[in-house]
Amino acid sequence: MQSYFVERDATEAVVAAQWSRVLGRPPASLDADFFGSGGSSLLAAKLVSALRGALGTRIPLKTLFEAPTFGGLSARIRNDTPGSGGRLLTLNPSGAGAPLLLVPAASGGVIGLHRFGGDPIDRPVLGLQARGLDPAEGEPCGTLAEIVDDFTEVLEKADAPRSLHLAGYCVGGILAYELAAGLLRRGWDVRSVVLLNTSLYCPPLTVAEAAGEKLLSVAHEAGIAIPEGREPDAAEVYRAVGSQGPDPIETDFAEFQAGLRVFGSVGSAVSGYVPEPGDFAVRLFSTDDRDDPSDVERTLHPVTDWPDLGLTDYQQYQVPVDHFEMIVHEPTLKAVENALKDIDDGRRRSERTM
Repeated sequence: MQSYFVERDATEAVVAAQWSRVLGRPPASLDADFFGSGGSSLLAAKLVSALRGALGTRIPLKTLFEAPTFGGLSARIRNDTPGSGGRLLTLNPSGAGAPLLLVPAASGGVIGLHRFGGDPIDRPVLGLQARGLDPAEGEPCGTLAEIVDDFTEVLEKADAPRSLHLAGYCVGGILAYELAAGLLRRGWDVRSVVLLNTSLYCPPLTVAEAAGEKLLSVAHEAGIAIPEGREPDAAEVYRAVGSQGPDPIETDFAEFQAGLRVFGSVGSAVSGYVPEPGDFAVRLFSTDDRDDPSDVERTLHPVTDWPDLGLTDYQQYQVPVDHFEMIVHEPTLKAVENALKDIDDGRRRSERTM
């Protein structure tokens, strides 16, 4: 049973990251009260200042006093500054180390990764959003090459730092690895790629099949019993999700469908994926349940796992928790930061001897 809070959209990811950095722990729920969680007037000013820096927008201090809960503050920011983050979000604007770029998983966004914007990650942290999450952007990218080209364009238009680490969770690690290779070919300085439980068992799926699997998963989470052999109805699932617990972030059915299309496009894009050895450091953080048995069974092509690819600079770390808990697991976060710091320190030592 999941015992930790997972943010629902990019705004909540940014707020949760800075909340965690200021208070020393993430919000426990949407109803978590900033002042009831140890916040003070001084820390309130610090949080608002951090959010201004991360979001690049004006947020009055009174906003936190008027909406002191995590959910209320996020809603005020979401409603008052629509689209302020664009498709390249800042989860943390500063820190001692080289910047870390979070590449989205199949969901297309940074949901679930807010802890990487808080302590103990001591560096600027950016997060990419996939094309198509906003229905106004049209259809999502259809192939892995299109995803890489699209992300590269977003980074270049935003004038992102050209010396950075990349990280991806689950299938996002594949996108991060391919994006790193593409950036390297364009002359960017890719310091490392961090793979967070990324499996190379990628069964052949069409967009519709991958989106259908996601819809079925959401239906089960919503408690909808789907008879065997029957496809779940997206509108029915959307209504069921909206009737339970906190209101869904998607304000209309079109946004819900857009999320399914993005998931389907990513699942299809990585089907049959086989990586080529990259000329950059790779750090894999792996749990015991990294390879889903269903994916292993359905993958048709031979799979050579990351340690056996002949990578020139590869290290693997065993994570003692499961796939879902690892991204909020404090020792794992510290291990990721230490791995990045070791790479940065090695770079500085090398530069001093040149």
